[in-house]
Amino acid sequence: DEAIFSGHPRFKNLTRNIRMRRGEKVCINVPVFKDEKTKYPVFEALQETPDHVYMDAMGFGMGNCCLQLTFQACNINEARYLYDQLTPLCPIMLAFTAASPIYRGYLTDIDCRWNVISASVDCRTMEERGLAPLKENQFRINKSRYDSIDSYLSENGEKYNDVPLLYNEEDYEKLRKGGID
Repeated sequence: DEAIFSGHPRFKNLTRNIRMRRGEKVCINVPVFKDEKTKYPVFEALQETPDHVYMDAMGFGMGNCCLQLTFQACNINEARYLYDQLTPLCPIMLAFTAASPIYRGYLTDIDCRWNVISASVDCRTMEERGLAPLKENQFRINKSRYDSIDSYLSENGEKYNDVPLLYNEEDYEKLRKGGID
């Protein structure tokens, strides 16, 4: 299907948008698996970090195979409930399906695709990543938008929310005025 082919315009646009917002290509370095048969140091043409596999595009993460489910809730309260119920289950299901140990032909020291996917779509600027002083951006963002969650969304999950959240005040007010708490 063309929709999942990396040459599809959707992928090119996503990659372009990530690079434009970030101001540079993504940089993913995954350690090579070390055993007695591995020759060290491992060298490859694009390597930036010794004994690591270097990847620099969205396709390296979003090109991984996975099972994606879409739920249709009858309203926002049911959607929040489903979201909260899946929160503790998703890491367990991800571990069950850990089957991504090979990147660019190298056996790596990871078996789960999540960190590669997260890094491949990380559109934070250097300032937002804490690599440069804040000038253009409002605040540092601790992780990629495609990462683990910071809070539960339903009223029942509110008691577990103990992590301070970063948010844009203007957008938050729009949501509040639109009836979203």
